[in-house]
Amino acid sequence: MKYVITAFLGACLLSACGSKTPATDAASTDSSAVEVPVVGVKTPMEARIMGTYKGDFGGSPIYITINYCSGFKIAGYNTHKGLRRNLSGTITDNGSSYAISLSEPGDHEFDGVFTIKMDTSLATAAGSWKPTNTKSLTTKTFVLEKLSKDMNDPGFYSGNHCDIEFRNDGNCELNYYDKITDSTFSGQMNTVKGTWEKRGEYQLFVNWASTSNYPNRSTVFVADGDTTTGEADMTEIKGDNFVMYANY
Repeated sequence: MKYVITAFLGACLLSACGSKTPATDAASTDSSAVEVPVVGVKTPMEARIMGTYKGDFGGSPIYITINYCSGFKIAGYNTHKGLRRNLSGTITDNGSSYAISLSEPGDHEFDGVFTIKMDTSLATAAGSWKPTNTKSLTTKTFVLEKLSKDMNDPGFYSGNHCDIEFRNDGNCELNYYDKITDSTFSGQMNTVKGTWEKRGEYQLFVNWASTSNYPNRSTVFVADGDTTTGEADMTEIKGDNFVMYANY
């Protein structure tokens, strides 16, 4: 009899345990639970200031590219009329603006120091450039605007024994072979560097470096077609007897 009672009690306990409903996670079923908002991470100034800024520098475009910023140190390079110079200096947070000083290396006759005041949006700036050689050069003032990456930038073009690349930082490089006859070209490639800007919808204006042997100081590449009616096409450009086609 003792064994029967023991077996009966054991069966009751097993039945009770098997029918027990698992505990419900209140947090997963309570519709009144408050969701914690995800706070976006603010991009630090050192990352946001990176990029290329363009301005008018004595009647021709200048491009200042910032590619390093950490603490109070800042560096990059500038391009003007095909001449590229490295820059390094300091940046100070004044609360309502940033004070930037950038010096060129100093070993070139056209080197100097940029003093720039940039707004906190890091989109626009104004400043001056003081030359190291004050005997033949004068101080210049300028206003800068940060360039946004445009997928419609011209990029790379090539033609018959020639090609040109328009880069986002304002630099461009032309490679070509001198034409000897209608069907023959020199075996020596010429490379010319310059600074470019887009003028209107159908023109690319280039200032060539003064140190180059290129016969012209500037070139205007114009889109193929009727630019007055808007039927021109930037997939083909012409200038200085070059005809080149866009490479996508």
